[in-house]
Order: sequence, then C-alpha cells, then structure tokens
Amino acid sequence: MDYFNMDEKYPVIEKSQLHFGLVYHWILIITCLISLIAPVFILMNPESSFLDPYAVFNAVFEGRKASEIWDAAGVKFGANGFWKLFIKNIITPDGFAVLGIVAGCSVTLWALIPAVWQFIIKKDFFFVFVSIFIILLIALAMLGIS
Repeated sequence: MDYFNMDEKYPVIEKSQLHFGLVYHWILIITCLISLIAPVFILMNPESSFLDPYAVFNAVFEGRKASEIWDAAGVKFGANGFWKLFIKNIITPDGFAVLGIVAGCSVTLWALIPAVWQFIIKKDFFFVFVSIFIILLIALAMLGIS
C-alpha cells in the first residue's frame, strides 16, 4: 500500500462511529491525566483525604488483595458502598481520584450517547435499541445490580 498516494479512496466512516471514538478518546485522555495527578494531590495534602494514603499505598505495593487494601485504609466496604463513599467524599483528593476511575471505567456508557443520537438521526433503530441495552447493562453494573 502506498501511503503517499492521495488518489486512493478510503472507506467512509459512519458518523456514529466517529462520535463514539471522539468521546471515548477524550474521556480516556482526561481520566489518564486525572490518574496521574490525583496521587500527587493525595500525597501533597494527606490530612484532607478520607483514606490514609500511606496505608493504602503500602498495601497496594505489597500486593495485597482488594479487601485487604480496604481494611488497611480503615474503611468498611460493603455492597454498593463504593457509591456512598464516592458521593460523600467527592471534594477530597481521594474523591478526585475516584472520579477519574469512575469516568474511565464507564467511558463506553458516555461514548454511546452521541452514537445513539446519530443512530436515531439515521433511523437505524436496531442499533438504537442495542446501544440503549448496552447503556442499561453498564448502568446496572455501576450500581451493583447486575
């Protein structure tokens, strides 16, 4: 394939795929930046964190299991406890870190929204229903229901 031949025709990419990819791309870049910055904020201001950052980082670097890390942090973590913990502490450095994690893990849900809109404009209702079904599955998983 000659990459410098401008006469070659390229396939047309659907608008729904372009919008999905664009949203996915930027949310992941932003969440990666949050993941890089948040630990710095946590260590710069440990007294404003709701978890003991030193105990958490030690447990992580020792290779402990998730339940042991939560125990080391001194937090009782049960079913749907993640959302209560996140909402209650959103303005702390830890909450900022969790915001990045939540946005990164749920990126497909957010990227499907403009794709669904493009499917509606195109009147491709099969993909509208499939996309909405996937959005619902992701939302239920995030709520701990599925």
